Amino acid sequence: MKAVVMTEDLKLEARDDYSSPAPEGWAVVDVKAAGVCGSELHFLDGMVPAPFADFVLGHEIAGVVSSAPAGSKVAAGDRVAVYNFVGCGQCHWCRTGHESICTEPQAQIGWTANGGFAEQVAAPPANLIKLPDSVSFEAAAVLACSGMTAVHAVRLAEASLGQTAIVDGVGGVGLMVIQVLAEAGLRVLAVADAESRVALAKDAGAAEVIVLEGGEGYDELPDRVKALNDGAGADFFFELVGTEASMRGGIRSLGRRGAAVLVGYTEDELKIHPIDLILSEARVLSSVAASRHDLETAIALAGEGKLSVAIDTAYPLDEVDTAITRLRAREVNGRNVLVP
Repeated sequence: MKAVVMTEDLKLEARDDYSSPAPEGWAVVDVKAAGVCGSELHFLDGMVPAPFADFVLGHEIAGVVSSAPAGSKVAAGDRVAVYNFVGCGQCHWCRTGHESICTEPQAQIGWTANGGFAEQVAAPPANLIKLPDSVSFEAAAVLACSGMTAVHAVRLAEASLGQTAIVDGVGGVGLMVIQVLAEAGLRVLAVADAESRVALAKDAGAAEVIVLEGGEGYDELPDRVKALNDGAGADFFFELVGTEASMRGGIRSLGRRGAAVLVGYTEDELKIHPIDLILSEARVLSSVAASRHDLETAIALAGEGKLSVAIDTAYPLDEVDTAITRLRAREVNGRNVLVP
């Protein structure tokens, strides 16, 4: 099959004759769309090592079932999204529906097992979520990361009607978080790094957008939030940028008993004074990926027209380098996808 592999020198290379046999008991999906996520850069920059030579990236996947073991809940021809965490099914976290923090994970498609930058991908049948006809493959692929991550982060925060939330980052995940919060009845203050992203944030449901050009000016964020929130800090801060400056500025922008939800990755240390948290009884939470139920919820919301996906450009596999270059240059409004 045709696939894009990551070589030992951290480059992407398209191949026409790649072979990746499905593990016993797994289904095979004909990939119709695969999202190009910022996490791909972690591999290409060497932050996350490839699990083996000629590894296939891509953890945001949707397609059509080609084959499935007898007795599976899916069958050939079903339109599906792929939930990429393969848990042990036995630990406390798997048994309580938190597969993404399984203590004995079996695989993570697109991270430790071959992903969707290919014509086909393998996955356990239980990881395939059927799609309503109203949800496109391109949208479903993005929901299988950005959408479910947003749903999970908002659920973790226990945000509710009438509260105020800052969302820092108007990319693929950030736009989803804004929509989920707005749908839940919160007032959203988005933080963007360029004027070009203001319209995107407002279209997603942000009441106000604070522009910190080029990601500079986080020391001013607390005052700018208060100016837009009747002199008070926010109830929530969702961090999706993954920088120490963003995390520190957002935590300082919280009101009493506010909660910061850290989603973005960074290798930097976070330096804050404990007194900033203690005196206001603020909380710092972390949120990683999502459960299978979160993906089911994201797909259901999209099917009901309550969660939309901003697709920038769909590229063939041969043009993956263009998709990555534009992602790295922060030129993507929403998400790029590969269409094998």
